[in-house]
Amino acid sequence: MSLTRFKTFSKALLTSLRTGQFKALLKEFRRRIYSDWTHFGLARDLTQPFEPAPAKIAVTIRPLKDSDVASLLAMDAPGISDRGPYVRMHRLNFLQANIGTCYVGVTDDDTPCYMQWLMSAKENDAIQAYFHGIFPVLEPNEALLEYAFTPEAFQGKGIMPYAMARITEKATDLGAKRVITFVDHQNIAALKGCKRAGFNPYLTRTDQWRFFRRHYKFTLLPAGTPYPFDIAPPAVAAPAQS
Repeated sequence: MSLTRFKTFSKALLTSLRTGQFKALLKEFRRRIYSDWTHFGLARDLTQPFEPAPAKIAVTIRPLKDSDVASLLAMDAPGISDRGPYVRMHRLNFLQANIGTCYVGVTDDDTPCYMQWLMSAKENDAIQAYFHGIFPVLEPNEALLEYAFTPEAFQGKGIMPYAMARITEKATDLGAKRVITFVDHQNIAALKGCKRAGFNPYLTRTDQWRFFRRHYKFTLLPAGTPYPFDIAPPAVAAPAQS
C-alpha cells in the first residue's frame, strides 16, 4: 500500500471511529475473510436511442475540477453515511491513478453533486493493473463506467440515473458503441438507477473471497435477462431518427 493510499485509509478509518459508523468497514472486513459475492455486469448499447428522465434538480455534466474534490469527497461531510468513509476512500485513491476521465454532475450554481469515471479500451492495461482483472478486457468499441458517487446531501433527487446516462453518452467521443458498468447485487438503489440510465444485465461476476484472497468468475447471461426486482420502465426511448 502506497503512503497516499495509507493516509486515505487512515482518514476513512478515523472518520468511521469518530462518528460511530464502523459497521460498513467491519462488514467489508468480514466479507473478505470468507464469502461468495455477486456483482451484475450491466451494458448500454449506444447505437439505440435513449432519453433519461430528468433529475429533480437541474444537472449538467462537465469534467472534474481540482476544486470539486473537497466538496465531493470530504470525510467530514454533514450527514455522512455508514459507507461514506469507505466509498470516499476508494474514489480518493482512484483519483491518484489518473485513469480515464472523471465527470461530475453540477447544479445551476456549479456545485458538484455526482461523480463517475469513464474509461476507454485504450486504457485496458491500466484498468487491468489497478483493478486486478475484476473487469473484462474492453473491446475496441467498449468503454467502462466506474466509481459512481452521489454525496449524501444530494441523494434521493434522481441525480444518478440522469447524470450517469449523460456521462455514458460521452463514450461516443471515444469511439465506443457500448458502455459497461458493475454493481453489487445487494445495491438495489444503484441497480435501479442503472436501469433508469438505460443499462441492462449481461453477465455476473462472482467474487470468491477466502482469507483476503479473491478469485472471480464471469458468467454471461442470456439476452433479455431482467433485473432482480420490478420497477417501472426507466424512460420512454427517444424515437429513432429517420
